[in-house]
Amino acid sequence: MKKLLLSAIIFFTLISYSQEYSVKIKVSGFPEKEVYLAGFYGDKNTLLDTTMPDQDGTLIFKMKPEYYPGMYRIFLEQETFFDIIYNNEDIEITTDANYLYDSLKVIKSEENKVYYKFLRSLNEYRLKFELLSPLNDFYPRSDTFFHDTRAKYIGIQADVQLHINEMVAQYPDAWATKIIHMKRPLFYDPSLDEYGRREYTIEHYFDNVEFTDVDLIRSNVYSTIAIEYMSLYSNPNLTQELLEDEFIKAVDKIMFEAIDNSIIYEFIVDYLVGGFERFHFDKVLDYIAETYSPEQCENEERKTDLQTRLEKYAELSVGKKAPEFVIMDINGTELNLKEIKSDYTLILFWASWCSHCADVLPKIHDIFTGTERKDLEILAISLDTEKEEWVNAVELLNFTWTNCSELKGWDSKVAIDYNVYATPTMLLLDKKKNILTKPITFNELNAALKKEKIVE
Repeated sequence: MKKLLLSAIIFFTLISYSQEYSVKIKVSGFPEKEVYLAGFYGDKNTLLDTTMPDQDGTLIFKMKPEYYPGMYRIFLEQETFFDIIYNNEDIEITTDANYLYDSLKVIKSEENKVYYKFLRSLNEYRLKFELLSPLNDFYPRSDTFFHDTRAKYIGIQADVQLHINEMVAQYPDAWATKIIHMKRPLFYDPSLDEYGRREYTIEHYFDNVEFTDVDLIRSNVYSTIAIEYMSLYSNPNLTQELLEDEFIKAVDKIMFEAIDNSIIYEFIVDYLVGGFERFHFDKVLDYIAETYSPEQCENEERKTDLQTRLEKYAELSVGKKAPEFVIMDINGTELNLKEIKSDYTLILFWASWCSHCADVLPKIHDIFTGTERKDLEILAISLDTEKEEWVNAVELLNFTWTNCSELKGWDSKVAIDYNVYATPTMLLLDKKKNILTKPITFNELNAALKKEKIVE
């Protein structure tokens, strides 16, 4: 009897775990072409499946047992998509390709009914709030219309809070509720003006945010929170150096909030590093590397890519010794960094296929040709993989500095050792081969050379 009962339990367990759900989407006005299903890991999408619409525009994706509950994205085109919440249930949605969001209706799926009801109410609230805020700030206080406006300003904030509380209470176990918790808007005192609201937001942004739910890594929630908070510190009137100082303040706040969960902590560090890499904010990257590197694994072979990247940033921060390297020049002669005797050395990573390099490098070469080599040596390290393309570019542009390459592209040992992820990348070294500065633009390089009195 016990064996029979155990067999029955196993049988029904296998049935429940092997049940396959589907996502059925009918898209009006969409041509017969491939549509993509992608999963989330923060702001990154991973292609999971493709399908073709039938004659009436219906798409069907089979949700495999290995698809975890979370946020998924349906791509009609590269820039045309909408998101769904999958939580082990069938999903049926209709929409129009020309009005994708506005026409979207959830026919089947409690999760997505909750999710889209919340999104629409939040968007409506934000629209009203943006329209009412200037009136609350600037409309004459003596006019009776001002008092009506302020009452409405307070009322819409109270209404959205009440609506969210009701949704959370009604669907406490829904996956969508995880997102609703995190996206709850702040309540602003009507006495705050635009500047006051910004300062209040900086101080209280994380009041409704908890970096504790690892499941939310399978959505864009944490990455959206990070980028929204960083944007509060952005100011187009600041120089890059001052802007980086502001972003460092934001990084400190975000990491303080994320510190209690090691998985989410590492995820947030990885996301921030990727973002600052794209914008070449080396000062912020150096700071993250020095301050927020995850603890090293005892097993060196198990170090994550993130840990390795952060270690490199720490090693390459201003004031540190530049890594040694030996490389062949364009004539096949071995060159050793430590044997260069000039007072200053500029290491310049570039490539023949880099259009930005084609604009910047001739300006740098003009400086080089007007400078004594005992004062300044330039090592131009190409990330090309084809020798002919590299040599042709050097000859075409008449680069007379020291031209070097391993012809291994991004996999060049020197590029890996110097954490190069974009071209051009520059490092100015002193006579002892310590890193003086890592200029991003030609103007920054020119300013650094003037500061060191290398050029007038």
